[in-house]
Amino acid sequence: MHTAEVESYLDEALDLGRLELHMLTEGNIEQAEALANDRGRLLDMAWHGRGRISQDIFLNKMEQLQSVHSQVSAEARRLHKLLKDDLLRTRRQSQGYSGYRNSMPTAASEARFMQIKG
Repeated sequence: MHTAEVESYLDEALDLGRLELHMLTEGNIEQAEALANDRGRLLDMAWHGRGRISQDIFLNKMEQLQSVHSQVSAEARRLHKLLKDDLLRTRRQSQGYSGYRNSMPTAASEARFMQIKG
């Protein structure tokens, strides 16, 4: 592995992290997950070659990656909260509909009422 390869892995991981963030903000979770896996693979390869690159360059790239990763994590937490809120809202609506349905007369009691009348 050459110095240029290690730096290229880090640059590509940085680009993928930015694209991953964009995919998350667009709501494309599946694509973001695939990008995260690719980014992780590139970081592993760069980590194994870290001794072949200037320590200053390596640390600079890692700081940039950490910044992007923090943004990705914040966006993922925001999406998780939105999903959780939507699920709670849906559950409450379902419980409301269930309560309404339970307050309505059943078909059997309606049929009995109709037989008595008719």
